[in-house]
Amino acid sequence: MSDPYNDPYTFDGLVRRSSNEGGLSDAKIESARRFLYEDDDSFSSLGEITTNLSGLDVDQFKNSSSSSSSNNNNNNNSRIMNTMIYYGKNIKHRGRKILLATATTLMLVASIVLIHRHSQNQIQNDNESGHHLHGPRLQQFHTAIAEMGLTSQTDLEDPNTPQYHAVQWVANHDGAKLQPEDPLVLQRYALATLYYKTSGTQDMNDPATAGQWIEADKWLTKSGICAWHGIVCDGDDANDESSENPQEDRHGSVQTLELHDNELRGGLPSELSALTDLYKLDLSYNALTGTLPKSLGSLDRLRELDLRDNHITGTIPKTYGHDLSNLRQLILHDNNLEGKIPNEIEHMVELRILELGMNHLTGKVPGLDDLTKIRELVLYANKLEGPFPESISKLTSLVVLNLSHNHFTGVLPEELSHLTRLETLQLRNMNMMGTIPLEIFNKVTRLTELSLSENAFTGQIPTTIGRLKDLHAFFLGENKFNGSIPRQIGLMADLTTLELQGNHIGGSIPNLIAAMNNLGQMNLARNKLTGTIPSDIGDLHRLQTLFLESNKLEGSIPSEIGNLQTLKQARLYDNKFKGSMPMEVCDLTTDEDLVYLGADCTGDFKCECCTKCF
Repeated sequence: MSDPYNDPYTFDGLVRRSSNEGGLSDAKIESARRFLYEDDDSFSSLGEITTNLSGLDVDQFKNSSSSSSSNNNNNNNSRIMNTMIYYGKNIKHRGRKILLATATTLMLVASIVLIHRHSQNQIQNDNESGHHLHGPRLQQFHTAIAEMGLTSQTDLEDPNTPQYHAVQWVANHDGAKLQPEDPLVLQRYALATLYYKTSGTQDMNDPATAGQWIEADKWLTKSGICAWHGIVCDGDDANDESSENPQEDRHGSVQTLELHDNELRGGLPSELSALTDLYKLDLSYNALTGTLPKSLGSLDRLRELDLRDNHITGTIPKTYGHDLSNLRQLILHDNNLEGKIPNEIEHMVELRILELGMNHLTGKVPGLDDLTKIRELVLYANKLEGPFPESISKLTSLVVLNLSHNHFTGVLPEELSHLTRLETLQLRNMNMMGTIPLEIFNKVTRLTELSLSENAFTGQIPTTIGRLKDLHAFFLGENKFNGSIPRQIGLMADLTTLELQGNHIGGSIPNLIAAMNNLGQMNLARNKLTGTIPSDIGDLHRLQTLFLESNKLEGSIPSEIGNLQTLKQARLYDNKFKGSMPMEVCDLTTDEDLVYLGADCTGDFKCECCTKCF
């Protein structure tokens, strides 16, 4: 602290200037000193007050300012205070008020200056070190988000929520430094909320590498969201996978968000409703939990919603029917959804694909008459009940229909023959009964897969199946069909899988079966087949499985089976064969191509090379 008596310019609180500066003369200063500082012991109390005030405020200034600024200002304050204390006891009554007012004013001015300098230095230091930015900026983001109804103020202020971390990142850590009033900043906030809710991290400095996502390239960096992994913005080329993105820093409007098979865990944030231009949302094959946010219904431009293969619970919101009436793909299968399929789904008149399979949905299938554009209807593996839904027969644009593994009752309506564009018809394990209407295979001739297994169908297999020349897979097993295998089956030259097991089919195996050159699996087990195995079966050079067990086949086993170099399994037991297993067939087991060969090894038939004897 400098000595007030030796300071060349300040003494007794009066300013002394050099003669060159035109300051007060010594005589005038002395006159002023006598006027202000005449002896008066009554001023000692004021000296004590100012002494205490000096000790308090000077310490406060020292602690709140930078070293260089603090030293200069404290020296000046000390000069003032020391002058006041030294001459305090000599001040007369008339100068007491003047001095007190002057001292108070000087102290207030000094305080304001120091506080202002301290605030400016603190803001500069925080900006340089990456600490939280100025409070008003964060509050502006809070206000903008709350006004849009995206997030409650409670969630924004709760440190345990992903919304809290998202707004902190956008306001204080985002290198893009968007302004709160920027209309695209809400999308950036919504995506940050998704990341913090599903990535398992609360990191602010390097969140993209701290989370559990498999791929998070450029997420939560200063780059524009159009460069973030899985995002396509308006004007971008969705098929452009080049490493150099000329619009890397563009903050465009998100149209596509695809993060399938990326280890997302946690619930879907309602803040995704901020992506108002979103066309496609694909978060399939992850581990998402929680329920479907109703707020997704506000995305009126959404056309594709794919959340398959997650762990989403709850019900399908009824509001989706009206709010997402322009949706073209709704894919929610393989989750844990329950409750009924909302009747309101009939308002989704633009739907092309509706996949709700592998959930726990109950009740009847609602009327779907108005979904005239739908091509794929997949409701398999639920708990749906009631008679076969009549409205389905009116969906003439259907290409794929899969209602398997539900609890429907009754018979197949003949009106299914109206679905002439069908390529896949899967009605497996539905408790259906009665016969198959002949008209179905007269008109529905584009089928590539037909599965009617595990029902209670009766009657004969229609001979009209010969019209299904494009069929690859034919599943009629585990029913109550009788009669014989139609010879027309040989006309299905592209067939790769034939399953007729577990019926009451008799007669012999038709020779024309050898015309199915692409057949890989043939299962005729547990029927009432008679006669011998046709030797032409040795022409099925792609056959891998041959299941003929539990029939009434007789005679010898043809050696031509040894020509089937691709054969992996052959089950021939529980029949009436005689003789022994041909050496040509045994050679297949020696080469370890035929890994399972089961036959009767006692009585009239012997097999020394069988891997399993009965």
